[in-house]
Amino acid sequence: MASVMPDSPARKRIPQVLIAGAGPIGLFFAADLAWRGVAVLVVDPQVDVVAHPRAISIGVRSMEHFRRLGLDQKVIDAGVPRDQALDVVYVTRMLSREIFRFRIPSIEDLGKRHAELAQAIPEVAASPYYKTWTAQAPLERMLRSHLQDNELVELRLGWRLDSFRETAEGMEAVIVENASGRREAVTADYLAGCDGARSTVRTQLGIPLEGRGTLGSALGLYFRAPQLRVLLGRGAGVMYWPLAPGCGGTIYTIDGGDEWVFNRYFAADETPSVADPVGVIKAAIGRDIDVELISALDWQPRQLVASSYGTDRVFLAGDACHLFVPTGGLGMNTGIGDAADLAWKMEARLKGWGGENLLRSYEKERRPQGLHNTLEAADNYARSGDISTALADIEDESSKGDAARASLAARLPPKIKHFAPIGVHLGYRYEGSPLIVADRTAQPPLEPANYVPTARPGHRAPHVWLDENISTLDLFGRGFVLLNFGDADTSAFERAARDRGMPLRAIGLHSREAAQLYESRLALVRPDGHVAWRADECPLNIGRILDTVCGD
Repeated sequence: MASVMPDSPARKRIPQVLIAGAGPIGLFFAADLAWRGVAVLVVDPQVDVVAHPRAISIGVRSMEHFRRLGLDQKVIDAGVPRDQALDVVYVTRMLSREIFRFRIPSIEDLGKRHAELAQAIPEVAASPYYKTWTAQAPLERMLRSHLQDNELVELRLGWRLDSFRETAEGMEAVIVENASGRREAVTADYLAGCDGARSTVRTQLGIPLEGRGTLGSALGLYFRAPQLRVLLGRGAGVMYWPLAPGCGGTIYTIDGGDEWVFNRYFAADETPSVADPVGVIKAAIGRDIDVELISALDWQPRQLVASSYGTDRVFLAGDACHLFVPTGGLGMNTGIGDAADLAWKMEARLKGWGGENLLRSYEKERRPQGLHNTLEAADNYARSGDISTALADIEDESSKGDAARASLAARLPPKIKHFAPIGVHLGYRYEGSPLIVADRTAQPPLEPANYVPTARPGHRAPHVWLDENISTLDLFGRGFVLLNFGDADTSAFERAARDRGMPLRAIGLHSREAAQLYESRLALVRPDGHVAWRADECPLNIGRILDTVCGD
């Protein structure tokens, strides 16, 4: 059910889902739903993309979702140049002493030297991607452009969600155009609140946030420095951590060129204010070069998660249900994971093959990820403060200074989990989900900086190259996929799926590597790429298995 008041402007398609918020989560969600044939209306009070940079790093799993939508290369092109090394560097000051460097390959190197890099960094073999450095603003512009001509999506920019209520058949909402004050009534099957930390949807549902709360204070300084990239030379990284007194924070590139951000973190004994922001930037750079301040933004590192992710018809995703410290780059990526989980479930319900429990599983699957990831980021933030006790003498030009820098460098390698937390991006699992048929195998440890592929039910289905450019990941997305690594007769599975109207393809794979990773002759993979069931033989209770994975 869906309708719009008669006096509303002509629209491409009556919306089945109303999305409040056109940030990266709302836009990705709209793109995923449209890819699945679901009509969407997106409203956002911001006509233009907010220019001040916020999120920056696109995680491995997010890139796999963008790949499914055919957008992975556009995401990469919206970021730094492909030949830019993605190194993270600890320094006294940016143009002074280097203390330690995490070497992370460029997109170009990842493509040309994939096999070699996989030997040095085993996690590189786990996905077609490793690290992608694309900022939120250019990502949003790309997604807006992608959605602009899609007949299943209408973007109402400069419009805000005013109010809503659930009905037996769906939900009714009122949206308002900011410029004119014009009000319009909209009905749709579902409402998704992707409307950020001050979410109107969460507020009107009366859902509180829970957690450690505000963990500190920070100031984001967005600036242009035309000389800086040249002065850094061929060894330029994408992120720098200046550690000299009064410089605590991170400086990172937006475009691989002139544009940078300095997130100045304030310790408990520091006053969180800056009278001379350009002077603060120059101090952290370590040289008096030309700096133009573009914008400044006060913000607070937080660890908070919504006590509930929604109702039967109204759902929260992204910052509307979890607030992060940026250490680890997990916030936006967790939100994209929310949207990917929710999109296929909405499609299944709207097309009639998803059961009543399908959407109820959204909170059971995604809220534990929100809790885990916000706590992981908060741990990174706390550990960043730990090194402040070893900063004495690090700028001394003496043997004492050399010893201080060496001592500090020895403490930094474990911080790789801040910058390449592949275990968080790929190792998460939907343990205890009502949609997963467990196989009683032991749950592997979840280690932030390490990932060992597994097809254990609830986990992401492992990536294996089937051809030069074709991954097992490319098999998933349109309905369920039954992978057959042997010669099992899957006709009963296929027949049972047809009887339920459930989309399912049985695919025979003759890949020894894939068979070894999946550790079973049969594996049922969901539309979001997670394994729902696996076994060596077709079971007698096929109907019960399909009922479970479809939420019946």
